Amino acid sequence: MRVMPKAPKLSLKLKLPLIMVALTATFLVTVSFLVYSMAEKSIRDFVYASKATTARSGEQALSFMMEAARRDLSINASQPTVFRAISNFDRVYTMIEEEPVGFLRRHYIEENPNAANERHLLSDPGDGSYYSQSHATYHPTFLQSLEVNGYEDLYLLNASGQLLYSVKKREDFIQQFGSGENAESGLGKVFSAALNAEEGQVVTADFATYAPGGGGAGAFMAVPVFNKKKEVIGVMAVQISSAAVVAALTSNMDVDGHQNIFLVGSDGTARSTSVIEGEFAIGDALPENAVTKAAAAGDSGLFESATSISGKPIIAMVRPLDIAGFDWSLVLQTEEQAAFAKVRDIRLVAMLMIGVSVLIAIVVSFVAARHVTRPILALREATNALAAEDYASEISGRGRGDELGDLARSLDMFRYKLLIADEAAEREEEAAKQTAAVVEEMSGALAELQRGNLACDIQQPFAEHYETLRENFNRSLVNLRDSLSEVVDAAHNVDKFSEEQRASAEEMAHRTEAQAGTLEETAAALQDLTNSIRETADRAGQVDETMRGTRDEAEHSNHIVTSAVQAMDQIQDASEQISQIINMIDDIAFQTNLLALNAGVEAARAGEAGAGFAVVASEVRALAMRASKAAGQIKGLTSASEEHVANGVAMVGRAGDALSGIIEKVTNVSDLITEIADGVQKQSKGLENINGAMGRLDGTTQQNAAMSEEASAASQLLQHEAQALTGVVSRFQLGNGAASAGSGDWAADGAAGAHSAYG
Repeated sequence: MRVMPKAPKLSLKLKLPLIMVALTATFLVTVSFLVYSMAEKSIRDFVYASKATTARSGEQALSFMMEAARRDLSINASQPTVFRAISNFDRVYTMIEEEPVGFLRRHYIEENPNAANERHLLSDPGDGSYYSQSHATYHPTFLQSLEVNGYEDLYLLNASGQLLYSVKKREDFIQQFGSGENAESGLGKVFSAALNAEEGQVVTADFATYAPGGGGAGAFMAVPVFNKKKEVIGVMAVQISSAAVVAALTSNMDVDGHQNIFLVGSDGTARSTSVIEGEFAIGDALPENAVTKAAAAGDSGLFESATSISGKPIIAMVRPLDIAGFDWSLVLQTEEQAAFAKVRDIRLVAMLMIGVSVLIAIVVSFVAARHVTRPILALREATNALAAEDYASEISGRGRGDELGDLARSLDMFRYKLLIADEAAEREEEAAKQTAAVVEEMSGALAELQRGNLACDIQQPFAEHYETLRENFNRSLVNLRDSLSEVVDAAHNVDKFSEEQRASAEEMAHRTEAQAGTLEETAAALQDLTNSIRETADRAGQVDETMRGTRDEAEHSNHIVTSAVQAMDQIQDASEQISQIINMIDDIAFQTNLLALNAGVEAARAGEAGAGFAVVASEVRALAMRASKAAGQIKGLTSASEEHVANGVAMVGRAGDALSGIIEKVTNVSDLITEIADGVQKQSKGLENINGAMGRLDGTTQQNAAMSEEASAASQLLQHEAQALTGVVSRFQLGNGAASAGSGDWAADGAAGAHSAYG
């Protein structure tokens, strides 16, 4: 087993300052770490909030600029000035005698006295053409609109796509955008879309390479221009300045080379130039990472520990923009080193403060420990002297008011108590000698008592404070001897009485056994009688049930006969009603016959006119006669049926009377049998009760016999216990010779009793 090395033993004057330094350093480090963590979190939250504010400010500035451009286009398109300008430029363009494109490019581009980026300063080239006159009229107004809104350029196109006017007069001036290769440019796309747009509706084209304008990137907005007949006569368009976009984004941001803000399209390419020079331009594909993916997807979020294009660690914030016509997301990137420079400064200050504080704590701890350990060492010397039983040594520091003073005073009190304890130890040693003598004498007496000698009284007096113990021991021996003498007498009495009880119990057991046999024979006879009467009662009950069934069947037959009589009566009533109806039919046939006779007479009087009626009357008369004859036959049959029904009613009535008499007699017989069955049942129950009582009496007698045997056995056991008790008592010496004599007689009596019990 490997033994762990022990730590080196350090003195208190070294251990105490080390503990104080460790505690102080731990406290300072913990507090500094907590303060640093809180400060770092606060600074990070402030940095994130400030970056969010910067991004939100750029978003608001850009949204305001784009919305202002849309609003300006919508308003200008509805103004008469724009309508008249397009109409006039379109009209004077056709009035140029020379080839118009070459003429206008020569005067406004090639021969323009201003630099290429200042061509807009030329208002009238002085060629005297109607176009130049119109240009001098409208150019100041459009130039002012461009400067106020920060456009890159402003365009007027006719309905065919001819660029009639632009403020900057760049390479796209006076070119065709309705067809040809320019139709696929950003300006060509917004022109085509504006032709199909509604009045006041602004169409857009995102930043892309604009070849007609010199190859730079451009984003466009356009709006249709209508005449009074609501017909499109042209399009007014503007190019959004990328510089204006960057200026809007950086309106509330310090451009210090450590942070960048730009726009990203849904395809992951840049929609504005980099604020940090040389990183990327409009239309460049950005590195595929979490930031660009979120920007392309239109998700917002804060990204830490990201990497810029130059490979520096950055924090990035992505915000999707809600600008109509443009699917942009704003990205704000800041170098972590610049963003959290204050955190690094705070970390250095905290480490410096911890180091200085630990050094101060070391110095203070050693000085404080020296003041604390000096009196402790003095107390250690005093404690060592007391351990060596040197009670005369001086204990310093008792006058101090702190805990060390309390300890010194307690140590002085402890020295005093040690002196008293030494004196008490001497007294205790003397008392121990006396106690040893008493213990030795008591041990000898108890040894005699253990051997059964109850006459071992202690005669030698003890010391004064132990004398009570000797007297109590001697009195206990006297009481024990008296008690054992009484136990011997009681044992003799128990032996005598148990012998008498045993004889009585045996005689009682013999009588109880004879009584139990007689009761058992009586109970068996009663059981047989009870079974016979129970069988008779069961047969009487069966006869009673049979008679009850016969009576029920007779009563049911009586009910059937009664129902048959009622049915016969109803048939007789129906026959009487049929007779009445037949009589009525007979009367009707008679009356019909008379009427037919009268009709025949009247028909005869009518002559030939009543011949047909006479035939009908004769047929009716014949029909009435047949009906009367049939009614007579039915009446005869009904009368015979009534007589038969009456006879049937009489016979059924007599059968009902006979059944009633049978039911009455059967009821009387059933009642008598029921009474007999009830009497037999009562007798059977009475015999069962007697039989149960005899059974219980037999059980009680058997229990008494068992108890008599148990009492006899208990008497024998009691006698044996008395003999055993005598044997136990005989081991004690009572000092007067009674115990030995008594024990011998008791043993002889016990042997005789045992012989009578088991012999």
